[in-house]
Amino acid sequence: MRRDLPDPRVCPTCGDPLKPEILDDERFLVAWSCLNCGLVRTTEPAG
Repeated sequence: MRRDLPDPRVCPTCGDPLKPEILDDERFLVAWSCLNCGLVRTTEPAG
């Protein structure tokens, strides 16, 4: 059974595109922010 996952580049709150900003290029830490509603998430590889 295939499950469609939501696009991680789209804000889950308002649906606008998220803008990436690299915080630490050695750790691949990225902040994703929504300019419309102000949501901010960070992503970092596990391990």
